[in-house]
Parts: sequence; C-alpha cells; structure tokens
Amino acid sequence: MWLRLSRSGRTASLDQGCGNIRKLILSITSGILSGAAIAASPTLIIQSLWWTDSGAEVAAATTQPSSCLSFDQRDADLLKAGLAIFNTPSLLGGQAAKAGLSCNSCHDNGRNNPHFRVEGLSSESGTADVTSSFFSILRSNKAYDPVEIPDLANPGKVSRAPDDPALERLIRTLIVEEFAGKEPSATTLKALATYVRAIRKCDGTTSQERRLKDQLHLIDAAIDGALAMHQNDDEEAAKLLVRAARHQLGLIDERFSASRFGVERQLLLDASRHLQDVADTQFGTGFSASLISWRADFKSGLAQRLAAKEHQSLYNPKKLEVAIKRNASSAF
Repeated sequence: MWLRLSRSGRTASLDQGCGNIRKLILSITSGILSGAAIAASPTLIIQSLWWTDSGAEVAAATTQPSSCLSFDQRDADLLKAGLAIFNTPSLLGGQAAKAGLSCNSCHDNGRNNPHFRVEGLSSESGTADVTSSFFSILRSNKAYDPVEIPDLANPGKVSRAPDDPALERLIRTLIVEEFAGKEPSATTLKALATYVRAIRKCDGTTSQERRLKDQLHLIDAAIDGALAMHQNDDEEAAKLLVRAARHQLGLIDERFSASRFGVERQLLLDASRHLQDVADTQFGTGFSASLISWRADFKSGLAQRLAAKEHQSLYNPKKLEVAIKRNASSAF
C-alpha cells in the first residue's frame, strides 16, 4: 500500500527533501521499542505494510516467494548467519533501520518483492529508486529513477562464483554507500555472500505461506550464526546476529498484538531483553553458553506456547484481513 502519514488516511507526497518520509519514520519508530522492534502500541498491525502496495496487504503479509537454497554443507553456519543478517534492519543502519527496512524488505525470502511500493521511491509496485538521497547522499544522482527490484535467484551482472570476491565488494558498496550503513566485517560480508550465492528458485512452486515458523527459523539461524561468529572471534558480527534474533521476536510480537496475548507479549519482551543482556556482557566464554541456554529455554517454553496459539494470532490470514480493515483508517 502507499505510505500513509496521517490518521485521515490521506496519501502523502514527497518533496525533494524527503521530509514526509522522515515524518513516516518518526511515526513508525515512535511505536517501536528500541533494539527489539517490539510494537508498543496495539494499533500498529504489521510494520511491513507501510511499504506494501494498496490492495496487496493480506497477500504480502500471508505469502512470500518460494526460495530454495543450494550450498556446501561446510558453509552451513556461514549461510545461517547470512540469512539472519539479510533479514535484520540493523545491517543497513540509518534511515532504513529506523523504518524497519532490511535487505529482505525488497528481496523477500531472497527473491524480489512485487508488492513493494513507497511513494517518492517507487514508480510502481516492485520498484525502488536506489540512487535517492533519502537513504544515503553517497549514491544520490539527484534524479527520480526507480528500477525494478531484481530477483536474487536470477543471475546478476556481478559474478557469484565462490572464488570471485566481486559479490562481496558489491554487497559492501550497497551497505555502506546505498544505505550509509556501518562498515561490515569481512566475516559479515562472507556470510551474506554465501547466502546470496545459495538462493535458487524452487521447482513446481512460486509462493509459500508466511507463518510463525519463519520467524522461529530465523531466530535459530541467528543464534547458530552468532555462535559461529563467536568461535571466529568476530564480536561485531556476533552481536549483530543477536540483534537479528531480537528483530524476529519483534515481528512475532506484531502478530500477537491483541490484548488477550498480554502474557505472550510480556514473555517476548523479556526474551528480547535477555538477549540484549547477553550481547552487553563481556565477549568471552560466557557468551556462547548464555546463547545456548537462552535458545533451549525459548524452544522448550515460549516458542511452543506461541505455536499453540498461532491460529488465534495475525498469522491467521482471516484474522489479519479483519484487523487490516478495522485499522485501515486509523493505523494506515
């Protein structure tokens, strides 16, 4: 849907300075808890709907492009780390992180996003102006020229050969120049490149459901990735992956926004804060042990509790559709 900036539901337009998008980001982040991206207001439905084309909200929030991965099992830990980092706004930093945008926002499940649309950055759904000054002045060409978001399962202009560092260089340029993000570590770049190189189309299917298991899988991948990064003594990447896990907890929280899930939301917040405590501790032997303990408790407790109530949450397409209609005039 088009981005809405007021409770009147009126569609706003961008001026050359992108002032209205900045207001949008303030309106989004005002309802988000720092770091975990857990919604503080029950009126905030699904954050990704802010950059979803009008009329496609339910489809975008309940389905995603199918994606299959082909990789060497020796690279499994790197791939898991890359997958989790690909899905966290913390990688991009700046305005993108404030709005909750990650690599996955445009390249849904590693593919493309035909529903992506932001007024002032998109000419039509599935397009984005990657040389806009809004995210970074480094890539600005002072022109409005949206391009189609590429499907990462298709070959690109840059070689993806494992022995060719061209893909790592491109990813680094996108993070640092296109989004003005923090310089990533070499291991972070290697992990992201490993994931991108692995993306394939799936035979016989083009889309799949979007369910709680997606967030649970990404949390698991983030923890595995953080453990691997700790073993490689890459503190920056390990802590980025902890933030990636916290972000997925926030996405789960969005789907359990009804008042009857007050206990679940508090448990999600507690789990997120616990992870932050782990990230804030000294980067020593206790880091991995704490992550392993956290995951064991999460899987045996809260994850099972959430799964049992998933059908009552906004992972249920029918309930989501009702919630979107109910909040269309006020939340969007």
